[in-house]
This record gives sequence, C-alpha cells and structure tokens, in this order.
Amino acid sequence: MENTNDVKFIQKPAKILIIDDHENTRSLLKRRLSIYGHEVLTAANSKLALQILSANTIDVIFLNMFIDGVSSYDFLISLKENNLYRVIPVIMISSDSDSELVVKCIEAGAEDYLIKPLNQTLLKARLSNCISKKEAHDKEIAYLAKIEQGQKQIVAQEKMASLGVLVSSISQELKNPLNFVINFAAVSAETCNDVLEKIKNTPNDLPKELFTFLLEKLEKFQTNVVKISEYGQNADKIIRFMLDQSSTSGGKKHPGNINKIISQTITMLFAAYKGNGITTLPKIDTEFDNTLPHVLISTQSFSKAIYNILDNAFYSVINKFEDISLAKIMVKTKNQPSSVEITIYDNGVGIKSDIVDKIFVPFFTTKPEGTGPGLGLSTALEVIQDHSGTITVDSEENNFAKFNIEISK
Repeated sequence: MENTNDVKFIQKPAKILIIDDHENTRSLLKRRLSIYGHEVLTAANSKLALQILSANTIDVIFLNMFIDGVSSYDFLISLKENNLYRVIPVIMISSDSDSELVVKCIEAGAEDYLIKPLNQTLLKARLSNCISKKEAHDKEIAYLAKIEQGQKQIVAQEKMASLGVLVSSISQELKNPLNFVINFAAVSAETCNDVLEKIKNTPNDLPKELFTFLLEKLEKFQTNVVKISEYGQNADKIIRFMLDQSSTSGGKKHPGNINKIISQTITMLFAAYKGNGITTLPKIDTEFDNTLPHVLISTQSFSKAIYNILDNAFYSVINKFEDISLAKIMVKTKNQPSSVEITIYDNGVGIKSDIVDKIFVPFFTTKPEGTGPGLGLSTALEVIQDHSGTITVDSEENNFAKFNIEISK
C-alpha cells in the first residue's frame, strides 16, 4: 500500500504515456502517477504507443529500455526525428545492467532515466523537471506564434495603410474628370431641352420627316444624357466615400449619423463586388430607426467594421444559394435607452458551433487560402470595443448568422 498522505500536487496535471511490455510495471507506475494527479495512458508496444501519440497531446513519455527483448533505442531515435514528438521529454526506465545503453539514449535525446525498482522521490523530482521543461517549451512556442501573428498583423496594417494612400490618390485623380462629366452632362441636358422646346414650338418650320427624325434623336439623346448624369453622380458619391475612408483623420471621433454611414457602406460593398465582375448579388434590406441620435464615432473605422461583417454575409449567402434571390441579408438599427443597437442578419451557411468562439481571433478564417488574412471580424471587434461597444454573434449552421452590435451613446 503506497503512502499518499504527503503527496502534494503543485504543477498542473500532465498527460503521460508509459511504454512498457511488463503489465505489472505499467500498472504500478500508472497508479503512482495517477496519485500525483496526472492523466496516464499506457502502451505495451511501440505500435500502440504511436497510435496513442497521434490521438493525444502527450507531455512526458516513460519508455522502458527494452520491449519484448529488443532495445528501445531505435524507437527513441524515431521519436526524436519526428517533428510532432521530438519535444516530448522521454524518461528511460532501465535496470542496473543497462548503463551503457542509458548513456547512448541520453545522447540520442532522452531527457532522463530511472533505475528499477523506481524510487518515489526520484520519480517525482525527475517527472517534475520534465514537466517544467515541456511547459517552458510550450510557452516559448505560444510566444513565438504570438510574435508571428503580430508581425502578420503589422504587415496587413501596412498594406491597408498603403492601400488607403493609393485609394486616396486614385480617387483624387478620378474626381476632377468626373466633375467635368457631371457638369457637361448637365449643360448638355439643358441645351438638349432648349433645342427640343424650340423644335416642338415650331413644328411647321421643318419638313415633317426631318421634324420627326430630330425629335426622336433628341429625345433619345436627352435620355442618355440624364443617365450619364445619374451614373456620374453615383460614381461621385462612391469617390467621396472612398476619400472619407482613406482620410488620415479617420481615427478621430465626431458626432455621426450611423444610418447614413451604414447606407454608404452598403453602396461601397456593392461597388466593390461589381468591380470584381460579380453582378448577381443578394439584396440587402434595411430597417433604420430614424430616431437614432448622432453618436461620437470614427466614420472610417466604424464603416470598415460594418463592411467586414456585411462582406462575410455576402460570402456566406453566395456560397449557399445557387438562386441568389433566396438569399436574405437584413440590417436593422434601433434606438435603445443607453445605446444604439445594430443587427446584421443573413440566412447563409452560418457558423459551426465548434468555431463560433474563434471567429474574432486574428487570422482565423474558414475561407480558402488567398481570399484574405482573416482579420475582418477581429478588426470589427477592435473597432466596436474602441467605441465603448459590444458585439455578439448568434448562429445556426446551414441556417443563419446574426451579429448584434451595441454602441454607447
């Protein structure tokens, strides 16, 4: 009977694998390690051990020096050559007569060794040392991953900043010729109206055939000029919005009309998709509360947050419906006592329950590689929080996704 009264488990529980062909040794060691609070798995041979390793995250391995009369040295080498398992500390279990092989295994990468019969004090101490080293390694890997993630985010932000400068430059270049188009369209429309009025008032001054011809052509010309003016004004709105988005003062907060910002963002979203040659697009229904007060807000960053969420909604419904008329996207605003509420709903593919907690993590994405860095929703969350707001998501896979945003007044 083992004395457990003095056992105090301080380190967090580890998952341990015992590889030994002796059942009694496995059972005894498992019982001891379980008393310390660890989760213990056992394998009687290397084949079973590999199966367990592939299905579990193991923190420490106890490996008997011989299994079925054969040295475990080659198996140890194979573990240390495998990138998945090489960082797992291995404690060799040996007899007094295995000293030369112990040295060989230590040189091959084994962390430590224990001599049978196992001393409980040494077992605890050497296991504790191996767990600490594994924890330190895991923390280092997590830290390096965080650094890499931060570097990617910096690169993405630099690209976005460069894109903002490019957009601003192109928009400025387009604005001047577009103004000429709009102005000349207006002048041409007035001239066309004057000529039409003159002809209509003097129908007998011209041969009937010429009168009919001129009337028909001028009316068609008038229709075309009106369309040019309308499209030009729409393009001007988009360019103005793009200039607002790329403004260097975009981070500053000013009293803003959320309904107007969302409406402009929807216009930009449609323009972006059409610019990429996607013309069959879902409809976005809006239900704006006209009692919303102006809220202190950064137009540029808030618009980007809404754009990112709507872009995901577009992607979701486009990938679900062959008949895009079945798609439904709804944006609602509501004036609450202490906040402005924004709800964005789509009936697309939804979000799987096992990843719904990850969607706001930077660089996490379910989209194919190359479609984006996975910063859309993490950026949206950052923006909303910067506006003293909250964002939550409710979703059902293959049914819907609904984002609820609340911005403090």
